[in-house]
Amino acid sequence: MLATAAPRLRAAAWGSLSPPAPVRAQFVSLPLSLPGRYASLRLCASAAAAAKEGAEEMGFEEMAAGTRRRYYMLGGKGGVGKTSCAASLAVRFANNGHPTLVVSTDPAHSLSDSFAQDLSGGALVPVEGPEAPLFALEINPEKAREEFRAASQKNGGTGVKDFMDGMGLGVLAEQLGELKLGELLDTPPPGLDEAIAISKVMQFLEAQEYSMFRRIVFDTAPTGHTLRLLSLPDFLDASIGKILKLRSKIASATSAIKSVFGQEVQQQDAANKLEQLRERMVQVRELFRDTESTEFIIVTIPTVMAISESARLHSSLRNESVPVKRLIVNQILPPSSSDCKFCAIKRKDQTRALDMIRNDPELMGLNLIQAPLVDMEIRGVPALKFLGDIVWK
Repeated sequence: MLATAAPRLRAAAWGSLSPPAPVRAQFVSLPLSLPGRYASLRLCASAAAAAKEGAEEMGFEEMAAGTRRRYYMLGGKGGVGKTSCAASLAVRFANNGHPTLVVSTDPAHSLSDSFAQDLSGGALVPVEGPEAPLFALEINPEKAREEFRAASQKNGGTGVKDFMDGMGLGVLAEQLGELKLGELLDTPPPGLDEAIAISKVMQFLEAQEYSMFRRIVFDTAPTGHTLRLLSLPDFLDASIGKILKLRSKIASATSAIKSVFGQEVQQQDAANKLEQLRERMVQVRELFRDTESTEFIIVTIPTVMAISESARLHSSLRNESVPVKRLIVNQILPPSSSDCKFCAIKRKDQTRALDMIRNDPELMGLNLIQAPLVDMEIRGVPALKFLGDIVWK
């Protein structure tokens, strides 16, 4: 979430974000219709020093244009405010007339906290407040692991040997048993929770009752998980493909014998489950790379460490052909005519970090969105709406 300012930054010069206009400072107050807790919340943001040519076409109007379904994935280093940015974008879409679904694929969910509403349970939950339908979903990581086990093991079985037996590769499993390969299937690899979570959402969206959603916003796990996720579909595609190919070769020579003993059906069931998992992983990969319907938005904060990690993330995304247009720099200090010693040092550090972005070959071409540092938590739909109106212009 957006962090709160340690010292209450209530100087006389709070700004409003209005790129690409020149930097300006003024008081910004929440509408009186908001709950009392938020009525005193004052937000600010500084506009970019120089607007990129054509930046107007990269604003929220471009994101909200059209009725074709679009996917927006927000990711970055842990603790930079991905959830607040994702939740505020979802509220913005809903209030703009788009039925929207926001999904958390981060095992450490905070979407419920952001909306101030219980979204746990792994089922779609309607969010109260927005003008158009807005639903939220927190994926249950344990259920994702169970789905992986179900796809790779027979009912009641455990380990790679039972799985290989079901595939008609029992002899090979015995030869490999001493290599302790059971852990490969009993313990899913890092990133699989998120991959299956996204593919499960795609399952939901194939059903007629979910066809109304025109904007899907993903609050993804921190950078490391996301990078593993990007390479996972290729890994599983290749691995499962080899297993299925090997099984097919052996089955051609043993199908008659297996049919007599009634094992053919079990083998085919195991193969079908693996093939389904493989197809979903391919769908995940194609979803990430679809430039017409998908955009990955990097969220960071103005520190040297966070900017460096964001540059590496963008490099990895580019290598995977994942479309990236925008970079959100969160927790920007407000303009002020006078600073305490702490604020002056902090502002200097943030200025250096922003200069890094403008000179970094990986980041300088992205549309820069500067999000404000606020003096309290952004929590609940009213505050998310106001934040979204400022950030997503």
